[in-house]
Amino acid sequence: STSEDFNSFFNLEEGDKNTKKTIIKQLHKILRPFMLRRLKGDAAKELLPKTETILYMRMPDAQKKLYKDLLTRNIDIVNSNVTGVQKTALLNIIMQLRKCCNHPYLFPGVEDRTLHPLGEHLVSTCGKMK
Repeated sequence: STSEDFNSFFNLEEGDKNTKKTIIKQLHKILRPFMLRRLKGDAAKELLPKTETILYMRMPDAQKKLYKDLLTRNIDIVNSNVTGVQKTALLNIIMQLRKCCNHPYLFPGVEDRTLHPLGEHLVSTCGKMK
């Protein structure tokens, strides 16, 4: 029962199509007890269907300032007709704005390190619900 024995018994490089199909069926039969396979719908039938509620929140002052700084620093690219290299630059700006909307502390130097690392400022600065 070495790997060489296994490879010689289940060699798919030799033989015709029917032989290969037979070998694959044998492999499936051997491996079936060791495999867990379920469909997503079968796994959690007791869960209710997902519902989504979108709440629009204002950005806190720190987040607004960072957002405006990102936009004004790159205002030429934002206002121009986008082509080629500028398109990549615009996509980078959009990603930076998304980062700002998620949480301004994702940018280096924005977080006030004098505050407690797990304090209330984490929630209030990112505009999440309190």
